[in-house]
Amino acid sequence: MQRINIGKDFSDHPIGRYREDGPESGQVFRDDYLIPKLEGLESNEILEIILDDGVDGYGSSFLVEAFAGVVKVGYMHADELLKKLTFKYTDEDFSFFEDKIKEYIQEAHYGSAAGGRQ
Repeated sequence: MQRINIGKDFSDHPIGRYREDGPESGQVFRDDYLIPKLEGLESNEILEIILDDGVDGYGSSFLVEAFAGVVKVGYMHADELLKKLTFKYTDEDFSFFEDKIKEYIQEAHYGSAAGGRQ
């Protein structure tokens, strides 16, 4: 199983939606971390996302761009993405963020981002 520990591998303060918002934005996470990991997965392999190790929380703009953005840019359909991801946390308060991520992915429309896949 592959994994991304957001707090250790990316940022302990993920914030913002677009690359212009800074190096800790959802777009940077999606394009530079999440999609490359997804591309490296074997067909039946799962990507584990560790949500709470060194991170206090997430804003909706980060989560939407980071996760639902995979669908919106046309990289993968929502059902495919949800099958490829699993979430891990020891702080049960982070179940809220897992639920929001899944909700945002399910609500995303494939290829709906302006300009499509980047």
